[in-house]
Amino acid sequence: MRARRAHIAFLALLTVATLCAQQADPVIDWIRSHAVKLKTPEPGNGFEDMRPLQALIGQARIVSLGEATHGSREFFQLKHRMLEFMASEMGFSIFSIEANLPEAYRLNDYVLEGKGDPALLLRGMYFWTWDTEEVLAMIQWMREFNKSGKGRVQFSGFDMQTPTVAADIVRDFTARYDEPFVTEVDEAKKMSGTADANPGQAFGVATGSFPVSRAAGKKVRFSGYIKTERVTRGFAGLWWRVDGPSGVLAFDNMQSRGVTGTTDWTRYTIELPVDSSVKNINFGALLPGDGTAWFDGLAIELDGEPFTDSSVMDLDFESPSPRGFYTGGGGYRVAIDTAVAKSGKQSLRMQYVSPPETAPAATNPIDAATRWKSVVSHLDGKRASYRTAGASERDIAWALQKARVVLQAMQMRAGQVPRDRSMADNVKWILDKNRDAKIVLWAHNGHVATGGFSYETMGSALRRMYGRGMVVFGFSFNQGSFQAIPQGGGNLKNFTVPPAPSGSLDSTLAAAGLPLFALDLRAAPEWFRQPHGTRQIGAVYPEGEPNAFITNIVPADAYDAVLFVESTTVARKNPGR
Repeated sequence: MRARRAHIAFLALLTVATLCAQQADPVIDWIRSHAVKLKTPEPGNGFEDMRPLQALIGQARIVSLGEATHGSREFFQLKHRMLEFMASEMGFSIFSIEANLPEAYRLNDYVLEGKGDPALLLRGMYFWTWDTEEVLAMIQWMREFNKSGKGRVQFSGFDMQTPTVAADIVRDFTARYDEPFVTEVDEAKKMSGTADANPGQAFGVATGSFPVSRAAGKKVRFSGYIKTERVTRGFAGLWWRVDGPSGVLAFDNMQSRGVTGTTDWTRYTIELPVDSSVKNINFGALLPGDGTAWFDGLAIELDGEPFTDSSVMDLDFESPSPRGFYTGGGGYRVAIDTAVAKSGKQSLRMQYVSPPETAPAATNPIDAATRWKSVVSHLDGKRASYRTAGASERDIAWALQKARVVLQAMQMRAGQVPRDRSMADNVKWILDKNRDAKIVLWAHNGHVATGGFSYETMGSALRRMYGRGMVVFGFSFNQGSFQAIPQGGGNLKNFTVPPAPSGSLDSTLAAAGLPLFALDLRAAPEWFRQPHGTRQIGAVYPEGEPNAFITNIVPADAYDAVLFVESTTVARKNPGR
C-alpha cells in the first residue's frame, strides 16, 4: 500500500512538472500573450473581438484567407465573419473565391441585383467544396449587405480549370461583333473541349513540364521505378517529348519496351537529345493498357548532372498530390498511393477502372494553347473595330479575359503555365478593373501562402506584384472532422482526425489553450521561422490515416498571420441542392 501511495505521489509530481514545463515554454507564452482571442467563428456576432485585426490588416489592399481543409464548417464560417468585418468596418468591396472565373461572376448578379437562385448558382461553380450551407449563407449575407445601403461588395472567382463557359462567352461576343471570326473560335472551342494531355487516345498519364532553358542543347537521361499488376494489354512506361518551332524534335514513350504483366519494382530509362531550338518539353509516366502501374523515384540527368530543383516538381511523389504533374485519362484513376512505395512513403498509382465513354479524338493541349493564344491576340488587336461596331469597353474586356481563361486552362493542361500563376494573374485583372477596390481572397493554404512551399504559389506571385499591400492568413486546426473524397476514388465522406502530432505548428498553437484566435507572425520568435509540420488537407484524404497530409513549412515564410481553430466539424451541404 505504501509503495502504491508513493507511486501515485510520483505521478502527481510528474504531471505538475509537465504542466509547469508547458506553462514555461516561451513559444507558448508568446502565443498566449499575442493572440487575438475570438469569441466565435459564426458571423452575425458583432465585431468587438475582431477590432484588433484592423491594426494587423492595416492598409492592405488584398487580404487572403486560406484553409487547412476544403471541408470544415468552422473555416468557412470564420471566413464569412472575416468578410463581414472587413466589408462593414474596413471598406473591402470585392470577394473572390478559388472557383472558375466566369461561373463565379454569375453570382455577382445575385449579390448586387438579386438576380437568380443563389443555391443553384452556387452549384454551377462545379466543385462540392463550395457547394455548402456555409458558403450559401455568406452569399445571402452579401446580398442583404448590398440592399442595406451600408456598403457594396461584389462576388468573383479567379480560377481557370474548366474552359467551357469562358469559350461560350468568347463565341457569343464574336458572333455579335466579329462574325467572320466565329469559324476560328468554333475550331478553337472544339480543340479546348477535347484537349487532354494524351493526344490521340485515352490512357492514364502524368504530365510534367520541364524548364526549356535548363535542358536546351543537352542530353537528357530520364529514369524511374515502375511496378505493375495484371497489365494484360498495352503497357506501362515513362515518356519524354521535345517540341521545336515546327513540331516534335524527339519523343520516346517506351512503347516498344513497355512494362507488361505483373512485375516488381524495376528501374527503366529514357535517353534523348534536346536540340537547342527546343520550345517546349513535356514528360512523365503513362499506362495505355489495363491493370495497375505504380511509379516512384523518378530522376533526371542533364549531360550527366542530376537535376535536383525540387521547386519545379516532386519526382518522388511524396507530396499530398502529384505536385508538378497534370494527371488524368478517360477510364483511369490516377492518384498518390500511400500504401505502396519503392522509396519514401508514397508512389503514383495508375489504375484502369472502365472503358472511357465514346468521345471525339483528343487534342494535344499544346496545340489548343497555341490556337487560343491566337484568339487572344486577335481580340486584343481588334479593340478599335469592336468599339466602332458598338461594343462597350466592358464587353470587350470581358470577352478578352474569357479568352485568356481558356488559354490558361490549355496552358495548365500542357504543363506550360502553372495554375497558381494564372490565378494570380486573374486576381490582378480583377483589381485592375476596380482600381480603388480592396479584395478578400478565399483559397486553400497551399494557394494563398507566400512562401514555405516547394512550388510557386499564387500567394508568392501576388507578393511580387503587391508586396506588403497583401496580408495572408493561413488557417490551422488541432483536431476534428471535415469532408473529402477518399483517396483513390469514391463518394464524398466525412473524416475525423485526432489532436495534431507533438511539435507540429498545429499542436503548438493548441497548447496555448485558446479555442479560437488570430496570431500575427510578422514579429514572431525564431521558432516560427523554422520548419514545422502542419495539416494541408485538400479535396482528397486516405482512409485510416489519422496524420496524413502533414507538410513541413516555415510558418512565418508562408503566412503573415494564422487563424487557429481548436476543433472543426464537417461543412454542411447546400440546402438548395
